Amino acid sequence: MKNLFAVAAVILTTNQPIMALAQMELIYVSSEGHQYRFSNNSDGVVLESLYPVARFTGTGAMTQVITGIETLYLGRDCDAFAKVLGSGTWSWANGGFVVELDAGRIGFPRQEIDANNGLRCAM
Repeated sequence: MKNLFAVAAVILTTNQPIMALAQMELIYVSSEGHQYRFSNNSDGVVLESLYPVARFTGTGAMTQVITGIETLYLGRDCDAFAKVLGSGTWSWANGGFVVELDAGRIGFPRQEIDANNGLRCAM
């Protein structure tokens, strides 16, 4: 109830219509501390980082750091893709969801996601 009053106070003081609540962004936070903006499309879910993410690529003397806005694609068929990390799968459980890619794993603990696929992709 306290949160409802806080939201109402913000709406009243900013002169924004109540419909603004429906347009609030859904933000996910990875176990690494990166924040991702949620959007969905007919193929599944797109998570785009709010800030640049640094990832290591290569091995040994050929190791490089790639920094930029990271986009994770989570498909309706439990497939996943990220440009730097490669292809893989994603799945969810009561404790959150995880994206397993060729070059790494990204966890999203204590968060739920809906890929518009009838709750498939359970661990």
